[in-house]
Amino acid sequence: MSSSARVHHAALGGADGREAYEDDEVVVQQLLAAGVPVRELVRARRAFYLRAVTCAVRDLGIAQVLDIGPGLPPYSTRDTHSIADEHHGFRSRVLYADVDPVVVAHWRMWTDGARHRAEVLDLREPDTVLTEAEAHFDLRHPVAVVLTGVLEEVAGGDSPHGCVRRIVDALPSGSALIVSHLTGEQDPELVGRAVEVLSEVGLPLYPRKFEEIAGFFEGLRPVGPGLLPVSLWHPTHADDHAPPVVHAYGGVGLV
Repeated sequence: MSSSARVHHAALGGADGREAYEDDEVVVQQLLAAGVPVRELVRARRAFYLRAVTCAVRDLGIAQVLDIGPGLPPYSTRDTHSIADEHHGFRSRVLYADVDPVVVAHWRMWTDGARHRAEVLDLREPDTVLTEAEAHFDLRHPVAVVLTGVLEEVAGGDSPHGCVRRIVDALPSGSALIVSHLTGEQDPELVGRAVEVLSEVGLPLYPRKFEEIAGFFEGLRPVGPGLLPVSLWHPTHADDHAPPVVHAYGGVGLV
């Protein structure tokens, strides 16, 4: 059975040289056959993630990062803890949290288990997430929360906005929230085909409108240009020359 993390990994094209499971590659091919530019989308979202995390740790000076729903490690390219180490050295601390035990097992092989560690945690249980965060971080200092591929997997009935708000409200001033989220606003038919393909393999998605995605940042100060299509967002400006990937919005908010 496919998993969202493995399908995402397969869509990235196996940049680390590891083969995807056949089932996951089949899903990618089904998305492509349905006219969904899945490879471009996941690459644009990953590029946003790298820019946004770098902004948080370099420009905002945040040395602690809670990465929820990180997907499989990229192995040959940068990840959250390598970016944090680059800018903060031994002061950096990263907690990877994912509901998929296989994803967590991969991150445990890829981290030291001390400053950087991984735990099986569910965003829909924010109090449990906070318990682990309190054990791992010094909450007298800011924390960046990364949600760049998981929120569209949370149904409205599971109160995604409430879960995010519970976590953000527990963070000290100077913390940051990083979000990217699938949307169907610009091309509902195309995104609808993606939702249909993924639902058929047990991977439901819940695209949201701009206003709903902006709601995750309620009460926060926007960093950089605000909430934009992911390919246009940069820490200090909107990149008017980048080809817009309009099927996902991304932004950073300051607590």
